[in-house]
Amino acid sequence: MRYLGLILISFLGVVAPSQSGAQLLAAAGKVDITPSRPVYIAGYGSNRKSEGVNDPLWARCLVLKNGGQSIAFVSCDLLGLSRLHIEKIRAGIGRVPRERVLIGCTHTHSGPDTYGQWGPKPTVSGVDTDWLKSTYGKIAMMVDETAGRLLPATLKYAKTTGLKDVSYNARVKEILDTDLAVMQVNGQDGKAVATFVNYGCHPEVLNNRKMTSDFPHWLRKRIEDAQGGVAIYMNGAQGGMVTADIKNEGKYPKGEAWPEAERIGAELARVTLQILADAKPVEDAAITFSQRQFLVPMENAGFKMLMQAGVLPSEMMEGENIRTEVSRVTVGPAEFLTLPGEALPNIGFYLKRQMSGDPKFLLGLTGDALGYILTPEDYGLNLYRYETSVSIGSMMGRLMEENLLVLIKDGKKGRK
Repeated sequence: MRYLGLILISFLGVVAPSQSGAQLLAAAGKVDITPSRPVYIAGYGSNRKSEGVNDPLWARCLVLKNGGQSIAFVSCDLLGLSRLHIEKIRAGIGRVPRERVLIGCTHTHSGPDTYGQWGPKPTVSGVDTDWLKSTYGKIAMMVDETAGRLLPATLKYAKTTGLKDVSYNARVKEILDTDLAVMQVNGQDGKAVATFVNYGCHPEVLNNRKMTSDFPHWLRKRIEDAQGGVAIYMNGAQGGMVTADIKNEGKYPKGEAWPEAERIGAELARVTLQILADAKPVEDAAITFSQRQFLVPMENAGFKMLMQAGVLPSEMMEGENIRTEVSRVTVGPAEFLTLPGEALPNIGFYLKRQMSGDPKFLLGLTGDALGYILTPEDYGLNLYRYETSVSIGSMMGRLMEENLLVLIKDGKKGRK
C-alpha cells in the first residue's frame, strides 16, 4: 500500500441504480472511419503505408438508458486511442454524460497510426492529423445521433468458456482466458438492436498493406447477416501475448492468411449465436456507473524520448505522471470493467475473481491505450521483455488493480 502516495484520485462516485422495473431504452449505430487516402499503418514495423482497403474500419456504439441512468459503449477499429484523444471525442458529445461514453478499440494491427510510433522513421510521427480530427467529429456525432433515437428494448446475456483454435498465449500457453461473454439488445419487435461480444485476442492475423479490422470483420458480419442489428466487438485482457491461433500459417504468403482471419471471426460468431439461442431476457436492466482517475509514474525512457521528439504528445504528462481512468458499469446482473491498455490475462483472471456480476466483461483498451499492463512481479522479466519495453512503468498494473478494487468494493456495498 506504500504506492498510494503516488496517486491523485478523482472519484466520480457510485451512481444510484436506475429504478427497479423502469423501461430500458436502447439504440445502436456505426460510422465508417476508414481513411480516404494512404496512411501509415499502426503495429509491426514503421514506414508501412496503406495500399487500399479490404473492409471498412468502423466506430460502433450501443447507448443504453434506464430510469435516468445512461451509458454508451463505443468500439473503434483502431490499434488504440489515448485518453487525450478520447477526451476530445467526448467534448463533442451532448446527449450522454461525457464521462459515461466508454470508448475502446479492437486493437487491429491493420488500421491507421493513432499513436505516432509507426511513421516513416522513428523520430517522425505517422499520425494523419486531418483524418484523426475528422474521426473525433464522426464518433461524437454518431454517439449523439444514436442517443437521439432510443426506443424500448429488452436485454439478454450469454456466456461460455473453453473456446478452442481461436487464440493462444505465445508467452505462457497455460495462462489463457477462453471466456466469451455476450450482451444482446432486442427491440420490442424481437429483432436485434445490437449484439455485444467480449473476448480477449489480438486481431493480428493479417500483416500487409490493406486496411482491415482483421477477424472482428467476419465476426460482426456473420452475426449481422444472421440476426441483423449492429454487432460490436470489444477486446478483453489480451496482453502478454494472447494472439490469434493461426493454423497452417506457412501455406499463405507472409501476412496474407485471410482465410484464417475469416475462420476465427466465423467461429466466434458461431459460438455467439449458439449460446444466445437459449438466453432469456433479464427482468431488471438497472444501470450503475462509477469511475476513478489516477496518476501513474512514467518510467519508460523510450516514451519520454518520443515525447521530446514530438512523436508522442507531451500533453499526456502531468509532471512526471500520466493521468488515466478506470470505470465500472453494471447493467442488470452483468458487470463491466474498463482496462486502459493491454492487461496480461493473469490480471484479468484476478479481477474476475473479485467481480460479482454475471456475466463478467473486461473491456481492454477502453478509456485509454497505455501499452501493456503488467504486475510489478512480471514487469522487467526476460519473458516479458517486449511488453516491458512498451509499458509506461512497473506500477501501472498495481495502480489499475487498486482503483478497480475500490470500484468493485463500493459497487458491492451499493447492491447490498
